[in-house]
Amino acid sequence: MIRRPPRSTQGVSSAASDVYKRQLKKLGTGANELKIEVNCCNVKKLDLKFYGIEKPRCKVVLKYKDHEYTSEELAGLDPTWEEEFIFCVDDVENDKISAVFYICDQKLGDEQHFALNKLLRKKQTFKGLVVPGGKADFMFTALNFGEEQAAEEDDAFMDFL
Repeated sequence: MIRRPPRSTQGVSSAASDVYKRQLKKLGTGANELKIEVNCCNVKKLDLKFYGIEKPRCKVVLKYKDHEYTSEELAGLDPTWEEEFIFCVDDVENDKISAVFYICDQKLGDEQHFALNKLLRKKQTFKGLVVPGGKADFMFTALNFGEEQAAEEDDAFMDFL
């Protein structure tokens, strides 16, 4: 017979599973769910003096139409966010997600746009936001849209070799 501790003394593993089961924040009204993981950034090659920054604090802002997700603002040039949320997208063939990087509330680099029409269903896809001095990393996962697997490439042109 397996004995379990009472609920009031849950172990670490059950507490971790409770966190895993929490609902992710959903933004938007579309039927297509795109999970985005805001992972980390590394801008250690940034010349802080040029931008007049003494104590860097970094954040990223991701947008879909009029919906916006702002990461926590973290100290340093290589923060790790590990934040997740879901954009509910209307038109995966034409709509895009945009991302902007900020350091001490200064926009750093250009707004970049990410297409959704080539994402594979339930497969993580790395996306990088290139900024002066480094980049910020994301993982995009199409939860209920996209092809099941990538189309095979036609390598018939190699047959003559």
